[in-house]
Amino acid sequence: MYLMCVSLNYHQLPIELREKFSFSADEIPKADKLLNAEKSILENLLISTCNRTEIYAVVDQIHTGRYYIKRFLAEWFHYTVDDFNQYVSISSKEDTVEHLFRVIVGLDSLIKGEPQILGQMKRAFQIATNQETTGVILNHLFRQAITFSKRMHTKYRVSELAQSSGQAGLHQIKSSFGSLEGKSLAVIGMGHIGKHTAYNASNMGFSKVLLLNRTDQKAEEIADALQGVVEARPFNQLDTIMAEVDAAIFAAAVKRPLYKAAGKSRQIIIDLGVPRNVIYSSESINYYDIDNLRSILTTNDVKKKQMLARIAAEVPNEVADFSVWEKQLHIVPVIRGLREHSLKIEGEAYDSLLRKLPELNAHERKVISKHMKSIINQMIKGPIKEIKELSITPGATADIDFFCKIFGMENLKVENQENGK
Repeated sequence: MYLMCVSLNYHQLPIELREKFSFSADEIPKADKLLNAEKSILENLLISTCNRTEIYAVVDQIHTGRYYIKRFLAEWFHYTVDDFNQYVSISSKEDTVEHLFRVIVGLDSLIKGEPQILGQMKRAFQIATNQETTGVILNHLFRQAITFSKRMHTKYRVSELAQSSGQAGLHQIKSSFGSLEGKSLAVIGMGHIGKHTAYNASNMGFSKVLLLNRTDQKAEEIADALQGVVEARPFNQLDTIMAEVDAAIFAAAVKRPLYKAAGKSRQIIIDLGVPRNVIYSSESINYYDIDNLRSILTTNDVKKKQMLARIAAEVPNEVADFSVWEKQLHIVPVIRGLREHSLKIEGEAYDSLLRKLPELNAHERKVISKHMKSIINQMIKGPIKEIKELSITPGATADIDFFCKIFGMENLKVENQENGK
């Protein structure tokens, strides 16, 4: 048995092609089940996000597993393998384990360290287990990977570091107040920066988040999407609202200032506009423009790189731990023995057939050999999956002995175990 991963991701595949090889959430259960019915595939799990479509699998042979997975993708998306073969990244054995651990902690994400991939991996694992397409190997691997990712996010909290001007502004507001309980915020300007600032602010703990935009409808649409503490207000009420809120973030693209700050005591104003959106003169206002926030972003960038380096340094230990567990699967030599035993029988039957039908040409012999191997693979696929599951039950020893006995492998099993193969 071999672990492998077939990946189509943002490193090799541009967005205009990546979107063509994306599974919808509704399609994944069916896809997991169909792939599991393919030859050579013993276990499988499929994940599809905006940045990657990946299949993790346990296969009986790497080359056949690679072939059937790529064929499955081609048939599902109605392409030929040649159409996407140059973009496919394939890993196997320990490289697959390392790849998974790096992906699930966000080291391989477009935005490094983001936590969303953990949730996506958890959902993919749950779907695959519900479809019964995972087994001993993938179940252990993904449970370990999920636990590892949770531990890294708790230990390093990379996602809490502000990486944009809007995040830096919110960070400054939270740091200044200490607690956001009972605090109100206005976000002015619903362009790219303002919109994302509103999304981030919506679940930070503000009692109220008010959205304003020169086109009122845009603010209303974003507020409707976020709901909760988020409300849209007419832009012509800007002065009134500014007299009420505890903090405000301006992010409008304008040529002239939108607001002249008169001064509410301890009010915090973050001005992300260039040109600036606010004119201020009062010493009682805590005012920060984009240059004032630059030090936060620079410091956070350094911290983030350090944290990501520490997380990456912990991956090899996780890979080693999984390798130890995998080697302790005492059923592996038995499965290898069954495959060798079956192929020996197939080889003997094939040689006997050739002696009886010497008139067969090279093409006919090749076709017969291929189909005989296919029959053998299909026949032993079920028993392999069953004994793999039985190998971790309390009665594993007796079950394995019986399994070897009915397949005539007693001597082979003892020899393999004694040699530690």
